Amino acid sequence: MAATAYGYGSSDYKARPDFSARRDGKGGWTGSNSFSMLRETWENYGRGAFIKGTPITDLYTELNDYWSFLVLNEVEVSNEPGAITIVRCDWVGFLEGDEDEEQVFTLSGTRVERSILFHPMFQKEVIDNVAVDVTDKPLVAAVYAGTFVADLAKQNTFNDYHLRNTVDASIGKNTTQPEVIKWIRCILEQGIKTFKAPTVQWTVETASISGWKDEDLDYLGLVQYDRDNRPPGNPPMPRFGKWEWMKISMNQTTTDGKTRQSQTWELVPPGGGHRFLPPDEADGLYNYNPSDLGPPS
Repeated sequence: MAATAYGYGSSDYKARPDFSARRDGKGGWTGSNSFSMLRETWENYGRGAFIKGTPITDLYTELNDYWSFLVLNEVEVSNEPGAITIVRCDWVGFLEGDEDEEQVFTLSGTRVERSILFHPMFQKEVIDNVAVDVTDKPLVAAVYAGTFVADLAKQNTFNDYHLRNTVDASIGKNTTQPEVIKWIRCILEQGIKTFKAPTVQWTVETASISGWKDEDLDYLGLVQYDRDNRPPGNPPMPRFGKWEWMKISMNQTTTDGKTRQSQTWELVPPGGGHRFLPPDEADGLYNYNPSDLGPPS
């Protein structure tokens, strides 16, 4: 039996008064509403209008332009008596600027394996200690690399330690610096070349419309912040020692029309775990400025 519907044209669809929207903790919006139309309208015309990515204001023309950032993600179609079709729509989107306000910060601390040459007390007692003879300071690194070992033919004490070259036994070194001997004995007599170093990671999660841009990747793998200029969210830092923030990871996932992003910084020794010798000691392998490299040729 044929049905007659009043108030609908062959290409008309009407928004029902059931629009709702919700913003999550990272700035992402989800919304829903439904439209009614003739069954033949959906089959002949509507299915081509209700396509993924269409702005809500293109279909729901009575809605304020403020909501134009919402785009169509999914539709559900059902038929009702009277040859009427109901199209239920799910919308997603991000309002420009909300990503700066809706950020989630995560602090995590753990321990990692690091070379004993990066131990903060080694830095203080040997590298930064002006009382230690500059010719003795490299001995710890040489022992660490296996270039020198203890000369057992001689008497080694806490105040006088003798080393021999592993390639040419006739080449010997000795040091009378207690601070240097302490670390040499740690490596040679105890076999300790690494230590469990505390580390802190700071992750910022957010959302945006366009995702990461080229310039956002400039500092990936480099020192980006320090104690006086900290990552977004102003994370806490240990009170003692010298530390900098290296960007170690970035992620981006787009699902159901939503783009979620995160980036993580880790507390590292100055220069990213390495510093050059004087006079360039303020610099390291991982804290150069990308802009110093110049634009691509």
